[in-house]
Amino acid sequence: MKKLELIDDHRCFACGMENPHGLRIAWQVHEKMMTGEFTPDWKFQGWKGILHGGIIATLLDEAMTRLAGVLYQGAVTAEMTVRYVAPAKIGDPLSIRGEIVSESRKIVEMQATVYNSSGELIARSTGKAIRFS
Repeated sequence: MKKLELIDDHRCFACGMENPHGLRIAWQVHEKMMTGEFTPDWKFQGWKGILHGGIIATLLDEAMTRLAGVLYQGAVTAEMTVRYVAPAKIGDPLSIRGEIVSESRKIVEMQATVYNSSGELIARSTGKAIRFS
């Protein structure tokens, strides 16, 4: 497989601060954990007043794989499973958390969660990323 060059041009849909159409999440890294917050706007809704499930999956994916990418100087999602638990409401701030569960030379196993402002679990995920360092 040809070596993939991963370049951050700050236009990532989930975290790119130079992408005016993206989620623009400012992430914080705490050792092997990453946290962020996102308040969904109506432009990201599915059913009226409810955040689209694809955006929730994006939040989970970004929390996991961005963390792996930061810690290991490059990683991409290889596999991800999402379990939706409750709807997220438009305008209600969400807390996102991603963690590294285990790692090997090439594979990083991860998990992530999204909670609403009342502390209710919205969704959780598990996944694997391929390291490029």
